[in-house]
Amino acid sequence: MWKSKIVRQTIVCLVAAAVFFTASHTDIALLQKGSQTAVAYLSQNYTVGDGLAAAKTGVQTIAGAPAAMTGAILTAKEKMKFGKPIDDVKDGETVSVYAVGAGTVTSVGENDKIGKFIKITHGDEAVSIYGNCETIQVKELDRVKKGQAIATFKKEEGHDFYYSLNEK
Repeated sequence: MWKSKIVRQTIVCLVAAAVFFTASHTDIALLQKGSQTAVAYLSQNYTVGDGLAAAKTGVQTIAGAPAAMTGAILTAKEKMKFGKPIDDVKDGETVSVYAVGAGTVTSVGENDKIGKFIKITHGDEAVSIYGNCETIQVKELDRVKKGQAIATFKKEEGHDFYYSLNEK
């Protein structure tokens, strides 16, 4: 029983050594640095107390993981709140305009029909257009994320927000 365990541990050590050796002899700086760091940690003489302290820290980190994940999810949900819908804006009020999906800004301009506008291409799936913007916060070829503020709109008499999503 103990012999097979020693054989497995030896194989793992040999594989780890081969990985470190290969990483340290590549032209990739990140792999070289990671290999050097790992070798430096493994080269130290650790005591049983060091091992117990590392285990205790590991247990505390793992025990705190669910709370950390919950906090991250709640923070992300808060960031997904894009504010007041443009349909509910009162005259004179200015609101942010958000991208409906991730994509690339393919056009920014102004015309008589929809005023200042932004056109975003969402991969091969769709194109969205935002018109009658007051200010534009992106430029052509910018990559945008879903929910990113891209413009502002100011509600004025006879001046409505223009939005179109054309799926391909």
